[in-house]
Amino acid sequence: MGFPEIGKNRDEFEFIFKHIPMGIVYLDRNLKILNMNHYYQEKIGVSVEQVKNKYCYELRAELHGRPQRALKPCEDCMAPESIRTGEISTFIKEIIPGFITENTIIPVKDARGVVIGVIEMLRDITKSMLISRELVESEEKYKSVVDNLGIGVSLISPQMEILALNKQMNQWFPHIEVEKRPLCYREFNDPPNDDICSYCPTQKTLQDGGVHESVTATPLGDEIRNYRIISSPIKDWEGNVTGAIEMVEDITDKKRKEEELQKYRENLEAMVKERTEKLMASNEALKREIANRLEAEKALELSSEEIKHFAYSVSHDLKNPSIAIYGLTRLLTKNCDELLDERGRQYCQQILRSSEQITSLVEMINLYMSTKETTLSVDTINLSDLLVMIREEFAVPLNIRQIELNESRPLPQIRADHIAILRVLRNLVDNALKYGGETLTRIVIGYKETEEHHVVFVNDDGVGLTEEESQDVFGLFIRQKTAAGIAGTGLGLTIVKEIADQHGGKVWPEVSKDQGITFNVSISKHL
Repeated sequence: MGFPEIGKNRDEFEFIFKHIPMGIVYLDRNLKILNMNHYYQEKIGVSVEQVKNKYCYELRAELHGRPQRALKPCEDCMAPESIRTGEISTFIKEIIPGFITENTIIPVKDARGVVIGVIEMLRDITKSMLISRELVESEEKYKSVVDNLGIGVSLISPQMEILALNKQMNQWFPHIEVEKRPLCYREFNDPPNDDICSYCPTQKTLQDGGVHESVTATPLGDEIRNYRIISSPIKDWEGNVTGAIEMVEDITDKKRKEEELQKYRENLEAMVKERTEKLMASNEALKREIANRLEAEKALELSSEEIKHFAYSVSHDLKNPSIAIYGLTRLLTKNCDELLDERGRQYCQQILRSSEQITSLVEMINLYMSTKETTLSVDTINLSDLLVMIREEFAVPLNIRQIELNESRPLPQIRADHIAILRVLRNLVDNALKYGGETLTRIVIGYKETEEHHVVFVNDDGVGLTEEESQDVFGLFIRQKTAAGIAGTGLGLTIVKEIADQHGGKVWPEVSKDQGITFNVSISKHL
């Protein structure tokens, strides 16, 4: 059978063409399309009649909206090489935006061994690629959070081996080589212990799967260091304990001060009893000092409770998403060489939700904290340049939903913090996309001014808010009623308000009588 007849033999190819869940395309040696199966036609939205005898690179250029580039084979295509060598080749490429495939080129030869065309088989790996990217980003952000908590964090195996340490733990114990999986009760003590520490909360966590806490007296050379340890379990997707996370706070100095304060109190009581009336004035001064110290002690206790609460909250908030990522990734890895069925797609969605939960919560809390603490770096910025960056950042959701993002008139240059104002625009555009609803078709970034302030505004034609709802949208973790079922933390507009305050301005909404809403942000002209 000659190559042009391949795919025309109904008895041999019809069943495969109709039912195999991957794309199949027949090309002659000049890369003209001879035939393609129904799966591939549905994926790229064309029919055989529309594309037959077109060059494959001509079709791809049309699908990408760049027909002027359809003059030669794509740079990432291996088909010409397979035709030249007669060898099978495999590569990955994006056929159309949002459709990524693994392509296998199989040369077809005539009776003399001359390549007369190729069969190109395309396997859809879009979701696998997107999941891989999400997992890498989630892991990097999670590691950044753990490294910058300000407390020590270590990962302990069921055999009490040290599997990982964050930056703070590495500073406290620089000699530990994690890759050797050393035992924690030996490495965290100097001299090393031969058995598990009697106060160890991690052993209890590994046994019962609960959260435990203790204060240690750890020998390190010639001194004793005191640590408050909170141990939380790590469980697999079946609920089995597979390790523990230790969160460690060095309270040595605090404990020493508490002991000194207690001794001072005891001595003071004895002195008061022995003093005569001549020392009453001094005694009153000492009482005031005691009161001050008691207040300081209460403040220390409150701070300790806050740290404890924060550490527990971080453990609680990150534990379940981390377990989900671990368990579901293992399942994904197990099935990655096979095409995803319905169950596989459910696994992927669960991983994405868990990753988004970790990312949104940790990133927005850190962003809010850094916004409050960061000193402004004021410079001359071009608002039009920021609009270009915002348009590029949100290009995918804007294109998918066919939403216009424009400026009301040419935007000027102003003096402000470049990163902060970019964050303001990003949060307001993101807010419009999240809560604008199905009616949203347009977002406009504009500028106006008063005698004392620049005013940048973001207007949309979405569902908007009522006057009552618009009064409290800038509070911590406040979310709109339209946010049901939409991922978010309720911190986006709070961050906008904080940035406006830092710039000597304010933020306020203007509710439209018909549809949509406008958020105005004023910036002092005297920065």
